[in-house]
Amino acid sequence: MEHHGLTSVIESAHGVLAGCAAAQRLCDEVAADPRAVRVVDVSGPGGAGKTTLLSILSTIFDATGSDGVVLVDDAHELGDAELSRLARLAADGRTRLVVAHRPWPLLSSLRSFAWTQPLVRLEPLTRAAVAERIAAMVDADPSEEFVDRVWAQTGGMPSLVVQVATTLRDGRPIPVDVLEQVRREVGRAPAAVREVLAAIALGCGATVNALASVLGTDGEEIAAAAQGAWSTGLLTGAGTVVELAREAVLQQIPAAELLELRQRVAFAPMDQGGSVMAVGRLLLENGACGVRAASALEAAGDEVHISEPALAAELYTAAVAAGASASDLGARRAEAAALSGDLDTALRMAEEVLERPGGQAHALAATVAATALAHRGMPSASASLYQWPVPSTSAVPLLVGLGRLDQARKLIDTADEDHPTVGSAVRSLMARGVLDSVVGSPVCALSELLRADALLEPGGRAELLPDTPVALAALVAVHLGELDIATAALTRAIDNHPRGSVELTRYRLLRAWAYMLGGELGRASTELRETTAGSPPADPRDELFVAAIEIGVARRLGEHADLLSAWPRARDAIMRYPVDLYVLQPIGEIAVVAARLRKEAWVAPHLADAETLLDHLGRPPLWSAPLHWYAAQAAIAAGSPTKALHHASLIKAMADGTPLAAALAEVVHCWLRVLAGDVDVPAVQKAARAMQEAGLVWDASQLAGQAAIRTPDRRAMSTLLTCARSLRDNRDSRDATSPTSSTCPRSDRPGPDLSDRELEVAELVVAGLTHRQIGERLFISAKTVEHHIARIRRRIGAGNRADLLAQLRLQLAVRDTP
Repeated sequence: MEHHGLTSVIESAHGVLAGCAAAQRLCDEVAADPRAVRVVDVSGPGGAGKTTLLSILSTIFDATGSDGVVLVDDAHELGDAELSRLARLAADGRTRLVVAHRPWPLLSSLRSFAWTQPLVRLEPLTRAAVAERIAAMVDADPSEEFVDRVWAQTGGMPSLVVQVATTLRDGRPIPVDVLEQVRREVGRAPAAVREVLAAIALGCGATVNALASVLGTDGEEIAAAAQGAWSTGLLTGAGTVVELAREAVLQQIPAAELLELRQRVAFAPMDQGGSVMAVGRLLLENGACGVRAASALEAAGDEVHISEPALAAELYTAAVAAGASASDLGARRAEAAALSGDLDTALRMAEEVLERPGGQAHALAATVAATALAHRGMPSASASLYQWPVPSTSAVPLLVGLGRLDQARKLIDTADEDHPTVGSAVRSLMARGVLDSVVGSPVCALSELLRADALLEPGGRAELLPDTPVALAALVAVHLGELDIATAALTRAIDNHPRGSVELTRYRLLRAWAYMLGGELGRASTELRETTAGSPPADPRDELFVAAIEIGVARRLGEHADLLSAWPRARDAIMRYPVDLYVLQPIGEIAVVAARLRKEAWVAPHLADAETLLDHLGRPPLWSAPLHWYAAQAAIAAGSPTKALHHASLIKAMADGTPLAAALAEVVHCWLRVLAGDVDVPAVQKAARAMQEAGLVWDASQLAGQAAIRTPDRRAMSTLLTCARSLRDNRDSRDATSPTSSTCPRSDRPGPDLSDRELEVAELVVAGLTHRQIGERLFISAKTVEHHIARIRRRIGAGNRADLLAQLRLQLAVRDTP
């Protein structure tokens, strides 16, 4: 063969043996001097590439016309006579001899061979070597994810890597012949080796001590069987069974023996003084039954029922399947289900426990049921269960929320909490915080609730509570007008909370609520869309917030069609959840829209219940002022200035209670004066700035805009419109995730020139006026206004109202820029 032919063989060999430097080096040495006398020992487990290497060497020897070559595969299967003959060939000084064999069974006679170079050891490929082999033989540029998949399936076994990689690349299932190859390898192994492989497949360590403990066999026998297991090539470098071989290994063990082996493997860590949790995980994976298995699974569940409640629920369920008493575990299973967010299962299991007479588990079952009922919109029943059979301060937030102040105070004074724990400290801080929000300092209330949340944060603890400290803290902060505190606390909780939990939905909805109140309507809409993902929440309290955010965003965008579309959901949501202290703002938001749509009758009973609730609590300013603000807006929308004045006077009476109450008191009276045509520019600006400082930027902008269109003074109107625009611009700069951000123009995008009349119409559109109001202000018909707006929309290319408003704000801002 010509030189270039040999070069081609070597290049091909390097590809086939990619990732195995020892094999490549041997081929290079033989190609460089094929007639040199060599006696080479090649050792490696099954599938490591011994046969492939011998085939390549044979091609090289043939290509160079070499004679006196003996290549031996599977030398571990030869008898003494054949090995003696090989020893003579190794010693004759003429024969080129390559002997390939597995490392087990040990061939002591090979030690006497006159080897001419160090042992060539072939082993499973490392992950990097797998990537190299795939790049050379299958895909020149494999992705890391693809390499990981091949590595996971093959454990780096060379005989499998290329076949599996080719199959995965083409999107086909693993070929039958590959699986059959693995099954044959397992079937050829001695019984002791198959038992070792099965033990390792079930989770036993691959060390001699671990295997001897599980299999109960003499150490020397296990050592030999372990070596046999390694030599099959079915173990990865980490000492686990190759994924493709796991099922084939387990199928070789009779069912009864396999079940017994599963339990021995599972219990081995505990027998050696290890963690019961390790046993529990193995029992979950392998399956087991019997008293011992049930006891271990139960103990493992107890170990993680707070830190990993979802895992605890699995362990308890498996314990019952293994033979544990379902009644004895009922309360703990219910608790684990509740803590993991499966409230339906938790309530069902808790009720089963409570229906049985007597039992020490009643207290825990009652707490579980109370927690589930709190989330299902039944705060009164929840409060009762939290106080039975042993009173708990967990009931205090519910009692205060329902207006039962005396009961809440008495419970705080008399509740017999368990010995001091993190949970009892959290419940105590929550109780005092909620009470202070009503009869004490709202700032102290916020501090206590944030401290309670801090106690739960470090270990990600879960507690059976009607609400979480951070949710209550966020509500207090919002009612104080401290929207930044609320969003910061909620964002931290969202970032640290597991996906899919009940609390996570509540946190994201409360954050969306804070965004909406602050005028960040794009962020609010995005948060709402991502949280609900098209499906309503199971929690009726969450559904009430969803409906209120949806309709509140539509109100602030001025989309009448969207208000009509959102109203049925808001109406249904408000009917499903009883009035309590923590939903007064959503009720107020829906009440304003109801007044605009002339649907007040649907909300009037809930507003009356809210008034009664606040009366029972002594009308605390923190909670009362925002509701009266909404009620005043509803009265204004309904054309009832007398009712609006009534609510304004109530807010004024509590102006000293919180900064937000003071701001609202000033704003309501300013609104009423503006609606009566009395526009005092400095007073409007002052009230608008007060609202801005309280976080209610959209409301501040609306006040300035409505005042602008009601003053006959053109200079005053221009000043107020500029004020409204500056407030909106400040809000829009924060609203980074606006749903119209993709269509909002950039500041450097040129826009069409609008006529003076179109600019006047644009200013009033941005100020929030209806077509009729704009017509009255400019002494033109509503039809003419509609014509102007349609022409403006065509000229600036706005696709919808939100886009129109965004582009008009830019046009006006550019016009006013010096």
